[in-house]
Amino acid sequence: MNISFIVPCYNCENYIKKNILKLYKKLKVLKIKFEIILIDDFSSDKTYLLLNELKNKLPKLKLLKNSKNVGKSFSLIRGVKVCRYNYVILIDCDIPYFKSIPNIIKNLKKNDMVIINRRLPGSRFKKNKLNFYQLGRSYLGISINNFLRAWFKMSIRDTQAGLKGFIKPKNFSKIKFISKRFFFDLELILLFILDKKKILSIKTTYNIAINSNISFFNLKRNFETFFELIKICIYYK
Repeated sequence: MNISFIVPCYNCENYIKKNILKLYKKLKVLKIKFEIILIDDFSSDKTYLLLNELKNKLPKLKLLKNSKNVGKSFSLIRGVKVCRYNYVILIDCDIPYFKSIPNIIKNLKKNDMVIINRRLPGSRFKKNKLNFYQLGRSYLGISINNFLRAWFKMSIRDTQAGLKGFIKPKNFSKIKFISKRFFFDLELILLFILDKKKILSIKTTYNIAINSNISFFNLKRNFETFFELIKICIYYK
């Protein structure tokens, strides 16, 4: 299989170099033909500089930088548009569900899309003491997914997990996506459902990140994200 890995990055200087090296080594062991496309969403720290150093050392890396901070969805869409291969895997820059990557690849051979599903029976949460931020993220994610399941009457219980693979639609560059900030994953799943594509959910073991770029107190960005979700719900209904 020839696979393009798309990794959106933003203000992750503390761990991005280690994580990309970890992913690169894993893919070399799997003996697949691959490329890793990194998109820096106009980070204000040293993320881009570190990624550029890696790009100069690792031949299968491609690095893009947004001219301003636009959002995760914009970065993912940009990466998919320029990728070389038809098999595409989206993975967050903290490399979540790392051990599930081989399972995603294996199941892509027989499905149009394979997604991590934390709500699937058999998925296991690594129990640890959660802080206020982790609890807030967890309840917010569950609430959004419950709302989406009810609104769209769909069986998929987890649209936003940071690892999923799919076969790139031939007309991808012509699709006008609504999402710029956060809900590209949801739009892509809805498009695959409408086209009657075969979607497989797989279980995983997971935890909740101690911190991330999601801020409960960034009112402007949170309003933009919420408004984006409403527009998607109205459009695809």
